[in-house]
Amino acid sequence: MIMEDAPMEEINDAIGYIDICSCFDPIFEPPIDFLEECRKRWEAAQSSFCKTIECKIGNTWYVIETECDGNEPLTDKVKRLIFSDKGVIC
Repeated sequence: MIMEDAPMEEINDAIGYIDICSCFDPIFEPPIDFLEECRKRWEAAQSSFCKTIECKIGNTWYVIETECDGNEPLTDKVKRLIFSDKGVIC
């Protein structure tokens, strides 16, 4: 370093003009549309999985709707998919 043997006052004078705050990005509020997109993604990640599938078997179309929150045993889910509240779907 050039100023190794310099007194502390000279070092302070040499670096005293540096504005530390100007070295960082300015702080600002994010755009509203960015916040809205983040909120939607967060809610989607927190909500249970819900899916509706249309499937054609032979000449018959089936609509299968399911919702899974991760707590339902597989056997119960299969029964619910086959025998829904709307009647037998397959």
